[in-house]
Amino acid sequence: MSDVVRAVERGATTVKGVIDATGLSRLKVERAIRALEKQKLLVRNDAGFQTPAALSAAPRRECGSCTSCCTLLEVEAVGTSVNEWCKHCEAGKGCTIYDDRPQMCRSFSCAWLQGHLGDEWFPETSGLVVHFSQDAVNVQVDSNCPDRWQEEPYFSKLREWSLNGIRRTGNPGYATLIAVGYDKFLLLGRTVVPDPTLFGTAFIPVTSDTFRYWKARSPEHLQRLNDRIAEIHRIRQEFGRCSIPDDDEPYPPYRPALLKLSNIPHADSA
Repeated sequence: MSDVVRAVERGATTVKGVIDATGLSRLKVERAIRALEKQKLLVRNDAGFQTPAALSAAPRRECGSCTSCCTLLEVEAVGTSVNEWCKHCEAGKGCTIYDDRPQMCRSFSCAWLQGHLGDEWFPETSGLVVHFSQDAVNVQVDSNCPDRWQEEPYFSKLREWSLNGIRRTGNPGYATLIAVGYDKFLLLGRTVVPDPTLFGTAFIPVTSDTFRYWKARSPEHLQRLNDRIAEIHRIRQEFGRCSIPDDDEPYPPYRPALLKLSNIPHADSA
């Protein structure tokens, strides 16, 4: 259980985050979390898992003059689109239907308000609204400063989150997603994937923080891409090297083509 506590203290706020940080099975993590909650050594709230010490020490913040979530995020319940000023938001005053606001607005709390980010991330001045979901770090960018997320100190933190969310085998633990208006980006370390598809993105490391990626066009296509990546890893373990192909339409068997591309001797008989 101590491994789970240390993972939470280092920033893991979800079951998946704890699994990635500890390498433990989901069953062991969930059992440890239940035991820790009973002992009141772990607290579960809107921000995820926290230790009581971290909870009491967390900065107590208020929105103040900031209404960025009312002007950048889509809220279907009141007919507000992305980067559109909510008709119920009054400049300098905030929400005019606060007591009757939709459930999405009631439950929403950005990462800055939760105390996860420094003052430089204050949405009103940074132009960035960061919020966490179960499987993603989501960043909505003000269209008036569309490149802000690529500037410092923001990009370094987003890159860090992205790398933390990528398992060493190349599979995603959680995604880091950037939205600038209706334009979407998936961040893989320093590698930016524009317009990621709903079916997923297969990727393999090129350096410690850059990746080669392929965007899937269907669940079956994603499976084939990941199967080829798994074969690349096996060949690298066996021969010490394997080239990364450029094509995005692999079909089994993957091994012969990869051996030939990599100019590995006796590829036909391997």
